[in-house]
Amino acid sequence: MWPALFRIPLPEFMGGGYFPIRMFGVMVILGFLAGTWVIQKRLVKQKLMSSEDVFDFCFYMLAIGILGSRLMYVLQNFEQFQGKFFSVFAIWQGGLVWYGGFALSTIFAFVWLALKKLPVLKITDAAALGVALALAIGRWGCWFAGDDYGMQITDEAGVAITDADKAPWFAVQVPKDQGWRTEYCETPFQFREPKWLQPVQIYMSLKNLVVFGALLVIARRMRRTGILTASYLMLYPVARFIVEFWRGDADRGLDFWGTGLSFSQFFGIFVFLLGVTMLRSVKARVPDIVPEAAS
Repeated sequence: MWPALFRIPLPEFMGGGYFPIRMFGVMVILGFLAGTWVIQKRLVKQKLMSSEDVFDFCFYMLAIGILGSRLMYVLQNFEQFQGKFFSVFAIWQGGLVWYGGFALSTIFAFVWLALKKLPVLKITDAAALGVALALAIGRWGCWFAGDDYGMQITDEAGVAITDADKAPWFAVQVPKDQGWRTEYCETPFQFREPKWLQPVQIYMSLKNLVVFGALLVIARRMRRTGILTASYLMLYPVARFIVEFWRGDADRGLDFWGTGLSFSQFFGIFVFLLGVTMLRSVKARVPDIVPEAAS
């Protein structure tokens, strides 16, 4: 784990101390740039938007997504912020729920594109590819930060494994002390050494990479606008539903509304059904895309 890349010393008039450059933010920026590049390449080739307009659109999506993610976290953990209003804005302290950002940024995208009279589904098809790649990279930020950590690995008796010889090859440990960098680690102290955890952040990155690869294959074969959008709405929640079983952090909302599911699993069911509905609607239309031009 490497929660902070480096620290910037602050002058005395700013209170002294240090301002950390967190790896989570670094990976989010890298993911944003990679995703934006994919979207730009597709939309500029199709002559739907300029490179500048694509960057603006993606930047707004990122900002709205962070806002929605934070709002959803605050709603899920409202008691944590009672009497601490300004801590709502302290996103550098952690606390984002991706589906909240997904919902708000999706609403923003449809409204923004409709107001500009742009072909909504053609652009969301490109956005599906970009978002999948951005998340595949950005999820490594969770790994470096120790956020969204995995569940403890136990033996057959249900006892947490602490012996390195008994731990499976993929198990990971979060160090208790590596100097100042561990000050910013978000994995609770009691789950660090000698406990062995599932590397669930890597699982989440890989499942986004698999979704991205699947969308690339679909893009080369699709004949209808909207297929990529519908496919993403189905593929992502299925992959997320599976990975959630290895999550160990309480922030994911265990047993949401007594369903036995996490919040993301519960919400993902509706996203999947939305994707199925959209796919049925899209497939009912006359083909409008030549497969060779879809990539």
